[in-house]
Amino acid sequence: MTTTQTATDIDERREINIELVNLRHESTCMRCGGFMVPDFCTDLLNGAGSLDCSTRRCVQCGDIVDPVIRLNRHLQQLAGAARELKATHPVLHAQASAS
Repeated sequence: MTTTQTATDIDERREINIELVNLRHESTCMRCGGFMVPDFCTDLLNGAGSLDCSTRRCVQCGDIVDPVIRLNRHLQQLAGAARELKATHPVLHAQASAS
């Protein structure tokens, strides 16, 4: 019983740590390191039918980040990681290309 509680406690702590890291990442501006606050913008070109878009705005430099910007930044990070993997492990890339 103690082992199960310990494993559950560890899982809960891990989830809390992940949430804190995500919160810190979302509340820190990537441009200047300033504080990001929740904000709303009106998206007139949104095809989903809703006009309001949840964003984050930096109180220091004014940078605005919306879900599309977050997705594009994530895709750029994945592409950079793939390029780095290809550069450091050309054998793995050659095997993946051959199959």
